[in-house]
Amino acid sequence: MDPGEEVLIRTDDEEKLRGYLVSIQGKLTDLEKSKSLKRNVTRHDSSTLLPAQLTKDTVEQKNQEIDDLTEMMMRCLENADVEDFIGLCAKCKENIIGHENGCKALGALYHVNCFVCQKCRDPLVKKPFYHTDGLTYCEKDYLDTLEKCDVCEEHIKERILRAVDKQYHPECFKCTDCSNCLDGVPFTLDSNNNVLCVQCYNKKFAYTCAACNNLIVSEDGAETYRIIAMDKDFHVSCYKCEVCDVKFSNDEGQGCYPHNERLLCHAHYKEAVAQ
Repeated sequence: MDPGEEVLIRTDDEEKLRGYLVSIQGKLTDLEKSKSLKRNVTRHDSSTLLPAQLTKDTVEQKNQEIDDLTEMMMRCLENADVEDFIGLCAKCKENIIGHENGCKALGALYHVNCFVCQKCRDPLVKKPFYHTDGLTYCEKDYLDTLEKCDVCEEHIKERILRAVDKQYHPECFKCTDCSNCLDGVPFTLDSNNNVLCVQCYNKKFAYTCAACNNLIVSEDGAETYRIIAMDKDFHVSCYKCEVCDVKFSNDEGQGCYPHNERLLCHAHYKEAVAQ
């Protein structure tokens, strides 16, 4: 969220005041039109949704807006001859006299001493401010409402990434080994809770197949199996006779017959022994 910036309002003549009143009158006209819709509502069956502007709460809200704007217009008319009259303060509803005592922010007029930080109460005139959840804060107090990144310990002003019970700037959430950003990328943890990308985790902890010398890792998220024979690790697909490529199984006569550190089927085992 970008900070707002207050702007001083200067109404030095009757013409500008008249324009201010015309603006209020225009708003009143629009609200009266909205209010009149209440009298033109036709009956709907239960499957039809009423327009949002015709709900009871919205009509009551617009009625209140009409009352507030009407009061504001009357107050402005009453003070039209008051020298340096700027308008009414949106907070205290009192007159603002003199441009040095008023400011415009969030589409409304305020006394300089009324437009203050919700927490520290310091005036926000000519200072950046933040408006959130209907409350206005100076920059310092706004930042204090934000969470801090677990890596850089700076406030997280925009998008927040939550992982492993911590919060991060998306760009700060990285693999411990290769430092690649893990925003939107699968990751895992080692025994020390270090965050690792899948590739780095496999390089550190995956077994290497003794037949093809490649890592025994999951493909497309499928469960990974490895076969241990002769104190070595093998892919299931690599666990086969080194001569005829017949895959070993638990069926009788279809198992592995090691010979001189080689994986052999029963037939080629007999040939090797006979030599």
